[in-house]
Amino acid sequence: MEMQSQEFIAAIRAEEYTTTAIKLTANDIKKADLKKLAAAYTELQTQLTAKKIAQIKIELPFETPATIELQAGIINLPYELVDKIALLTTAEGQYPLNLYLITTAENLNASGMRIDKMSSVAAFLQAPAPTIEQIDAAISEKITELQAAADTPAEK
Repeated sequence: MEMQSQEFIAAIRAEEYTTTAIKLTANDIKKADLKKLAAAYTELQTQLTAKKIAQIKIELPFETPATIELQAGIINLPYELVDKIALLTTAEGQYPLNLYLITTAENLNASGMRIDKMSSVAAFLQAPAPTIEQIDAAISEKITELQAAADTPAEK
């Protein structure tokens, strides 16, 4: 699945995309339970099949605010940086849509953000189950990293 840059950017600026918000509890994290994401994956699949942009936003119950987002995008930048996306793409250019896992927390790393490509949207729509397994594994890994960062005292 491909999308023209200017079409993608216009949709993001007009907020014409679906966000499925999930709040994980400390208990979900303790049990490594990501079952709450099942309905979100179904919604993501529905939106992408209809050729609409969508994302899943997971809020985590850490002292330092942290989120993990799964976004369908044309390049590896979050929707909030739409102006940079516009700078880095050509308006008429066709770009493949990919799913990017975006982890955000002040204590994650120097930039406070990490972006990982998970899959192309085409591959996700063709075979959702293995892609979802891969994404769940990555989310679990990110949660572990965020917990470790939360447990490490900041250097002064």
